[in-house]
Amino acid sequence: MNRSALSLGTSPPPAARDALALLKPIPWFPPMWAFAVGVVSSGAAIDGRWLLVGLGVLLAGPMVCGTSQAVNDWFDRHVDAINEPDRPIPSGRVAGRWGLYIAIIGT
Repeated sequence: MNRSALSLGTSPPPAARDALALLKPIPWFPPMWAFAVGVVSSGAAIDGRWLLVGLGVLLAGPMVCGTSQAVNDWFDRHVDAINEPDRPIPSGRVAGRWGLYIAIIGT
């Protein structure tokens, strides 16, 4: 633990694998697909904007679905402590405040 984390009274950031577990990447596909379908169904020309469309598809999963998962886990942390104690926040792999910070940053 570094000195600044101790002086602020906060816990260190979670490991990347634990933060990713909080964002639950498995259900990211539907919002990514929805973004792509929305682009196609809009009828707008995407000539020369493939990078932007690709970036939108790639970010739709973590930013839309992943952030909502983090928000849900933060608000349900007390219930999950009883029903799902292996989840990142109740298990202590992600400190509650870090779960909130991840949700806010994603939002």
